[in-house]
Amino acid sequence: MEIPTPAASCVDDVLITEELARRPRRAPDYAAENRAMAALARQLAADPHGVPQKLAELVLELCNAGSAGISLLEEQDGGRYFRWHAAAGLFAEHLGGTIAFDVSPCGVVVDRNQTMLMRYGERCFAAMAGFDPPMIENLLVPWTAQGRAVGTVWVISHRPDREFDAEDARVLRNLADFAAAAYQTIVALEETAEGRRELMQAAEERTRVLAGHNRMLEHEIAQRRQADDALRASEQRYRDLIGAIPAGVVACDAAGTVVFHNACADALCGGPPGEAPACWGPEACAHNGHRLENFTAPLREVLAGGHSVVDRELTIERPDGSRIDVLLNITPLRDHAGRIAGAVNIVQDITARKRVEDELRVSEQRFRTLANTVPVLIWQNDEAGRNVFVNQYYLDFTGKAFEDVMGMGWHELVHPDDAPAYIADYMDAVRTRRPWRNVDRVRRHDGQWRWFDSYAQPLFAPDGSYAGHVGASLDITDAVLAEQALKETDRRKDEFLAVLAHELRNPLAPISNAVHLLRHPDGRRRADRLVEMLGRQVRQMIKLVDDLLEISRITRDKIELHRQPLLLADVVHGAVETSRPLIDQHHHQLDVRLPDEALTLNADSVRLTQVLANLLNNAAKYTDQGGRIALEARRDGLEVEIAVRDNGIGIPAGHLPAVFDMFTQAHRAAGRGQGGLGIGLAMVRSLVLMHGGTVEAKSAGTGLGSEFIVRLPLAEPPDAAHDGAAAGAGAAPLAGQRILVVDDNQDAADTLAMLLDADGAKARAVYDGPSALAALPVLRPHTVLLDLGMPDMDGLEVARRIRADPAWSGVRIVALTGWGQESDRERTRGAGFDFHLTKPVDLNVLHAWLGAGRA
Repeated sequence: MEIPTPAASCVDDVLITEELARRPRRAPDYAAENRAMAALARQLAADPHGVPQKLAELVLELCNAGSAGISLLEEQDGGRYFRWHAAAGLFAEHLGGTIAFDVSPCGVVVDRNQTMLMRYGERCFAAMAGFDPPMIENLLVPWTAQGRAVGTVWVISHRPDREFDAEDARVLRNLADFAAAAYQTIVALEETAEGRRELMQAAEERTRVLAGHNRMLEHEIAQRRQADDALRASEQRYRDLIGAIPAGVVACDAAGTVVFHNACADALCGGPPGEAPACWGPEACAHNGHRLENFTAPLREVLAGGHSVVDRELTIERPDGSRIDVLLNITPLRDHAGRIAGAVNIVQDITARKRVEDELRVSEQRFRTLANTVPVLIWQNDEAGRNVFVNQYYLDFTGKAFEDVMGMGWHELVHPDDAPAYIADYMDAVRTRRPWRNVDRVRRHDGQWRWFDSYAQPLFAPDGSYAGHVGASLDITDAVLAEQALKETDRRKDEFLAVLAHELRNPLAPISNAVHLLRHPDGRRRADRLVEMLGRQVRQMIKLVDDLLEISRITRDKIELHRQPLLLADVVHGAVETSRPLIDQHHHQLDVRLPDEALTLNADSVRLTQVLANLLNNAAKYTDQGGRIALEARRDGLEVEIAVRDNGIGIPAGHLPAVFDMFTQAHRAAGRGQGGLGIGLAMVRSLVLMHGGTVEAKSAGTGLGSEFIVRLPLAEPPDAAHDGAAAGAGAAPLAGQRILVVDDNQDAADTLAMLLDADGAKARAVYDGPSALAALPVLRPHTVLLDLGMPDMDGLEVARRIRADPAWSGVRIVALTGWGQESDRERTRGAGFDFHLTKPVDLNVLHAWLGAGRA
């Protein structure tokens, strides 16, 4: 059946050559292209007639095509047709077949002598129809000889998703030009050799004829000249073709002497055009004084051993001092007897490629150095989720060798509780090629599970194919623990606020009831009883507020200890006296055991008494009626150990580690709480630590009692004089002290002065600032107790005036105020006060401070 000739309009319907410029261009692979050039060069030296087929196989791979081949134009009986001189891939079975010029897409390319891209060419070229799989895209470039298109080099895509781009066209043109020039060179050489043989045969024949036919000599000479001209033309054509090859070509004889070189070889070696390359020849190294290796050594190898040099990389130094990297392929040439007659060298400049490779190595080293420096797990997986790279920190963290964490080895590092969901989510990210983030626990080399926040991004190759994920995992264990601690603190804060509200409501209820009773018509009759009850509840509220202020100062390191030598027995007796009412209220039996020797502490009497009283109060509150409480002290080397034990409700084992934490009551959740804010033991621990000691809690469990052990460093025992002074102070603790009390509340001032007089002091009360300043030269006090909130002249102004007069530089000034925050204390210190007391005044604290000052 005759195949119709396509019309010009039909051809234009399938041509999409302009798409080459529009489509994304893949990155050039010069290394692969150089290897292809070298392979063609080796093929040229080994079997020149195999160059077209070699070219078809190379472009099939370089262009990722389904089929590739070379169609060359031939003529027979007045008709023109194309013969497939090379075919690879799916079209390989058609090698050697033919197709008419007019019905082949190659005819269009030859006529127009330009690169063309066709899509679904069967719509115009019926000969392309029926091929299985179908031909989706055809990329064709002209095969030229002496500037004229004599065929085409083509590649075919049989997949809709494989579209050729401008990089494919460039590679196809470069290789086609190289192969065409090389192939034509061989053809020319063969034609020259054939012509030479025919000429020699003709010359011999004609010589014999001339011997008998002298008259034909002139005719024969003319023919000889004509043959010589043809030979010179053929040789020139050969040289022109070799000169067109985009690589250096140098030929030498058996002695290594250059017999031919093209212009590219001149440029590569840096010699003048037309002269033998400066980097070639037996004496090139010595003659040019090269410090680097040139072509001489590999050339000698080939000429001496007869083995080809394949893809050897060298660095050569040219006469001008510049250096280039080259890829060297040397093939020996043999005569008819098999002897080495010379060699052909194909030289390619790979300086640009080597520079890119060096930059890639530097870039990779920079990346590895950076990756191994940061304290983050950095990893890369392939398209199946297998580890292919981890940084040094990853290996240090896991304690494993590189090969142990490759592949799927990372699965066993994830916590068993996290692993199923973690791995499933990550593998889904691999399948969908999406960014990924997860938080999980990973086992460290010491067996500890650490929290990590992991991030990963998909990685794509230059051709757009998925290559896996690259990720980083940051250790967030400290942040997770801090968040958990914050949540626990927040929970305890809410619990504390609820308890605080409850504790404040307890005294407010009877106070409110008392107010209503006082308003009742017969309220006066009950006034004495109500006032006593109101005082009791007000004291309870004051204690709550003081405890809050106290723990606030302690936790912010704003409290100062007033240390002095103390007898342990005095501190214990003071604590027992403070706690005795609560102990007796619950009908407990208290057993106090002290060592026979007098143990001395360098401590704050008020604070240490507060510590022991707090422990005794806790024992009384958390022991059922009629229980037993024991306080026992003993010397332990340079320390004293004070133990407070009870047979009360005990402490659950799970609550022991937190029993000294702020706002903690071990029995509150079980309904055995005894009121309070849960700050007593926290205060105990802080005060003991401030004294350089330790405190610990012990309990065998619920219902089995508790034991609190305080250990404090001992001081040197006081001398006899100190003992005598202390004994005298015990009888009249403030004897000999002159004290001025200043308060605009006359009742408060008078009662405080009377209390101080009762303790042996000489006290006087005045009711405003000017009266205080007037009383100074009369009383000449050791101490001034000064209210801050007085009218006209407040306490701060009075203090400033006292400090401004050098006559009163030795006077101690104590602030009396209802304000007890640290900012209030700083304000009074700045005004010259020595001590700060909140109302109502705690006489024990005041006595202790006045006594310490005297000592």
